Amino acid sequence: MTAWKEQLAFAPLENADRGEEVGRRLRHAIELGVLEDGSQLPSESYLASRMGVSTLTLRAALAELRGLGLVETRRGKGGGSFVKANTGDIARVQRQSLEAYSLEDLRDLREYRAFLAGSAAAAAAAAIQSHRLSMGRLDYTATEILACEHTADAIRADSKFHIELAASSGSVRLTRQEVALQAEVGPLIWVDPSGHRDAAAEEHTRIVEAISAGDADRARALAEEHVRRDMNLVIDERMELEGTPSDSPHYPVSVDEAVAAIESVAAVFAGTAAASMREVEQAVRASIGSGASRERADSDIYAAARRAVAIGVPFLYGTGFVADQSYFGESWISWCYTPAGPESPQRLYIDMDLYDFATAPWRPDDTGDDSPIHTSHAYVDASGTNENIITFSKRVVVAGSYVGALGADVRIGQLQTAFEPLLRALPPNTCIVDQHGAVIATNTGRYVGGTIPKADQNERRALPGVPWWLCMGIAGDHEDQHA
Repeated sequence: MTAWKEQLAFAPLENADRGEEVGRRLRHAIELGVLEDGSQLPSESYLASRMGVSTLTLRAALAELRGLGLVETRRGKGGGSFVKANTGDIARVQRQSLEAYSLEDLRDLREYRAFLAGSAAAAAAAAIQSHRLSMGRLDYTATEILACEHTADAIRADSKFHIELAASSGSVRLTRQEVALQAEVGPLIWVDPSGHRDAAAEEHTRIVEAISAGDADRARALAEEHVRRDMNLVIDERMELEGTPSDSPHYPVSVDEAVAAIESVAAVFAGTAAASMREVEQAVRASIGSGASRERADSDIYAAARRAVAIGVPFLYGTGFVADQSYFGESWISWCYTPAGPESPQRLYIDMDLYDFATAPWRPDDTGDDSPIHTSHAYVDASGTNENIITFSKRVVVAGSYVGALGADVRIGQLQTAFEPLLRALPPNTCIVDQHGAVIATNTGRYVGGTIPKADQNERRALPGVPWWLCMGIAGDHEDQHA
């Protein structure tokens, strides 16, 4: 067994729940071909010591693997535990329902996988230049998929290539991440296997050729493109599951009806955000007018935000108020959001000593007393909700003094869910984009999370009340342009 495989499969466990993790680690290693069919596992005492678990824990994990048909134990001379890579069991164990993933989940997995694959390919090309990498194994796994007659075998062969590519980087940690990703989404790529086998082998081969030539930039670009193409197939399949039935009486059947419906939905999002901020603003002004303490003001404002969120779902993700230090003497936030779903509103807690509101993407930039509503571009709220969102916002001015800002968050996933059924009546490659061209809803999987240059937005229609545009039938191929 090669050193990297042993390090990968039998490295000490970091998870506190080791009883469950040891079985999962070994199962993934077998399912994905890291531990190959027929190979003998090391002794139980060696494995337990190497993985940092008790012998009893290890035996329980092996018993689970035997139950899944992935390990068999032989008695007598030459006995021990042997890998039994039954591809039928692997397909059954690995395959997950696409319905368990949101489009945002798949978009994030696409970008993370592309980053890992691109980094691994570039590192492998650099290793070739310094003669630290043998290409034999990578060459073989690139085209092994062509000999597969069954989908389960193709899943395994495809995963083996990606794991071997990761291993070629020389990083066990990166390889371990690739194994986890392959175990999670590898089978999903093969929901529709027709024609995919030959295309995958061809793309694998081009990546290997770039690595062999020591061309790190090309190897990275090809690996990222390959992974994104694979994941876009999955996103397309997931979008098919979300479609509204075409015979629904509320489903638009013409372009004009679809455009009118999209304009109406955009207005609903803007109107819901405005209404939620009015509710919160009334509480802010009432608290200041009554001279309430900071604690009482915070309580009253949060209660208003909670009411506004309850009324605003499913269009609203959260709403609230950020108090300005210049007026209150300190900066604080009263914000309600729904991270666990609309039925479970929660208070958002932020360390205001670390939160730089002055540079926040959603901060309203006007200075007048009669403040208009500002709409941010799509961004990842890494200092707050940790979601991909758009924020509507408005300044609050009392007696000529700026006291803080109101905000209302909408998740990009909420926009996609609301607009996508309506976009189905429009030409393929139709998107709704924000003021920077970032795609916030689309009817074509490869554009999820992408960015469309203004020059390629052929038929561009402004949507009412928001700085968003409906772009129908995008020209060109923008699979590699991502936000």
